[in-house]
Amino acid sequence: GGACEYCRLLEIATGTTFHIEHVLPQSQGGRTTFQNLALSCSGCNLAKGDRTAGKDHQGKPQPLFDPRQYTPALLGWHLHFELEFRTGLILPRTPIGEATVVMLQVNSTSRLFARHLQMQAGLIS
Repeated sequence: GGACEYCRLLEIATGTTFHIEHVLPQSQGGRTTFQNLALSCSGCNLAKGDRTAGKDHQGKPQPLFDPRQYTPALLGWHLHFELEFRTGLILPRTPIGEATVVMLQVNSTSRLFARHLQMQAGLIS
């Protein structure tokens, strides 16, 4: 198991099976290729659904974070998000990060709690 490419939860420590999701949904022409697939926890995947965009704090449309646009994907994550180590909150760094944090609800109570526990256990750094 790996980490959700959106909220960084570790699959092995959640007791659930993560989803392989289409970054560009099949309903919008997305193909089932490595370049269009991402590991996603069920919370992020269900919140994302078939969406590819959200809104930043000014209400402007922004594309959602696409982990496949970066090599390695974790580099792209750190360009758009910051993990607050004291609380486990994911803070956006860019308008794309803002839209993704809101749309995917990465700081929902359950995911924040799980991420904070994983951080306290030294599983996420």
